Amino acid sequence: MTLSQLQLNHTILEQRFPHVITKIKKISDNELSTPLFNELFERDTAWLNAVEGVIGNGKILFVYGFERGLSIADLLELYPNHWLFVYEPDEQLFQKAVTEYDLSLLLGHPNLYWLSVGESQLNMMFHMLSSYMMEDLAFVALRKYLSDDMSTLREVKEKFKEYRQSFLVDKYTENRFRQEWTQNFLYHLSDVLYTLSIERLFHAFEGATAVIVSSGPSLQEDIEWLKKLRPHVLIISAGSSIQALIKHGIQPHLAVIMDGHPVNKKIFASSATREQPLLFTSSSYYEISDQNCAEKIHSIMKSDAVSQYFFGLSKKELFISPTETVAGTAIQAAACLGAKRIILAGQDLSFPNNKFYTDGIEHFAAETIDKKVQEAPKKVLNVKGTYNTTDESFSLMKEGLEKLIIALPRIEFVNSTRNGAVIEGAPFKLMEEIYKWLASESVDPDAIADLINKKNIAVDMNKVQDVRDKLRATLEDLSNVRSEIAAIHKLMNKLREFSRTKPAKAQSMVESIEQMWGLIANREWFSPIFESIMPIEIARFDQVLPFIVTEHQLTRKSDLIYEHLGKMLQDITAQIPILEEMLLESIQRVDRRSNSDALTQKSIN
Repeated sequence: MTLSQLQLNHTILEQRFPHVITKIKKISDNELSTPLFNELFERDTAWLNAVEGVIGNGKILFVYGFERGLSIADLLELYPNHWLFVYEPDEQLFQKAVTEYDLSLLLGHPNLYWLSVGESQLNMMFHMLSSYMMEDLAFVALRKYLSDDMSTLREVKEKFKEYRQSFLVDKYTENRFRQEWTQNFLYHLSDVLYTLSIERLFHAFEGATAVIVSSGPSLQEDIEWLKKLRPHVLIISAGSSIQALIKHGIQPHLAVIMDGHPVNKKIFASSATREQPLLFTSSSYYEISDQNCAEKIHSIMKSDAVSQYFFGLSKKELFISPTETVAGTAIQAAACLGAKRIILAGQDLSFPNNKFYTDGIEHFAAETIDKKVQEAPKKVLNVKGTYNTTDESFSLMKEGLEKLIIALPRIEFVNSTRNGAVIEGAPFKLMEEIYKWLASESVDPDAIADLINKKNIAVDMNKVQDVRDKLRATLEDLSNVRSEIAAIHKLMNKLREFSRTKPAKAQSMVESIEQMWGLIANREWFSPIFESIMPIEIARFDQVLPFIVTEHQLTRKSDLIYEHLGKMLQDITAQIPILEEMLLESIQRVDRRSNSDALTQKSIN
């Protein structure tokens, strides 16, 4: 009995593009009656001629539309040196195609590199395109979409430009903090094993009002109102604002830390700051969590692939995404706790009256701050209708917060920052008005601390052992990788010469090198750890990969492998001792924690 067309197509999709099969399996049969194909069976020569005009020097084609796959097949045949990234916006049309036609050869074609179906998979497509493209990208739309959807196509192009810009900014941010973040991810594993996650407190304060306190200069004018408000709302300090709150005798219900820099030691220098309930993210500076004497909860960020690997978690299980500012982390924490209303305080996002911080913030040198304020190049509308000076960093934070507000439509946002920038989606209200408005609500003084203590349950020792085993296995495997890299280098040293004198031998060496590199790169731990500690190097190699894979001329292919894979392997080798040190310390931290836990258990018994 032969497999049906649908089964054949489903089998290959399952292997290559599982996200697509998950999507189309949700479409019921009665939804498939409407979509119609416009694609002709004969080759569309006029369209292909037009495509030829937009193919640049890049190796990547972004194709908008799939239909029956006929035009895709033509592109694969005519452009064997290009990778196709195909997006079909119409889920039902794609389901109809895989139901009615045998597309297994097309779907299995190695140069059909990526496939996304439906609007929810568009960002996934953008991510893949941004990962692999260099400067040039040819954008091609099937005739159906060229005639019907020109405005949509323009919109998609714009969205992609924005996504790519953000992707590049993220990569450079990751690169800037790569060693700090990787260290924090690994050193926090022990603490994460022994603390509750923010997800475990989901909607524990359903319907509460939360005030997210930041360190802007306007906070000074509202500090007395915050004191009055504390019995009625959840006070959540974002980053350095804890200094100002403690200085004025206000204990936050929760302090949030996201920043991975050791400057946090200054922020949390006083014992009073370390005695507040703490939400630490896995990216935050590890010593703060180490020293915190009070109740703690953690958040593994959606961007932290290292912790996700060691804990066997998927992004879907995590609530908090990275944002440009710790206030964004605090807002998401409040949303997770079930807040129906979020008040933003001290969120100036600019330099009102040429001030950077509220009084009591002391972790930066005054001359550094003065210089930043004096050199601020931009203006932003403030809540009073005049303008404040600001800079690029604050502009990005403002944009990030506004996106977050849009992403949380069920929460009412209010901006109480009386001299700060206008924040779209958070209308301005004076703190004294807010106080009258919220005087009837009440929150226990130790609400979050009490909840953490109540929820704290026995540690899963199987999970502790599992994380320890994974850490040890990764540490051991790093030395195997070092040996495997040395073996590849040995082959590479002769590759370029042989590609010119002994082509058959060189071809065999290319195949061996590709196989050996595949064994390194396909290890389960490789991508999370190396993309964390060397994001720019990995990104650059990914961008040149299409050129290496699609190059058929042996001498040129050998040169590309020698140059680009050779550089990549050198970079990996340079990071191995650093990673070995971090992994060893992470193992020791888990061991110390479980030994002290065992002693505590013994003394209790």
